[in-house]
Amino acid sequence: MSAHPRQRVNMKDLPAEFFLPPPTNAGLWRETAMLVGGSVAFIVALGVIVALTQGIVVRL
Repeated sequence: MSAHPRQRVNMKDLPAEFFLPPPTNAGLWRETAMLVGGSVAFIVALGVIVALTQGIVVRL
């Protein structure tokens, strides 16, 4: 552990540029793909957890 605890950043202290979308169309598509991929991975992980805890057997 470090000697100084990490300070939480207040949203009001962040620059306005932090909240803006990416400036290029390619950057916007990249961020959209990352968000969709993360959402799909989260839903799949939840499905696996539910299947394992409820005793659901999936046969492929």
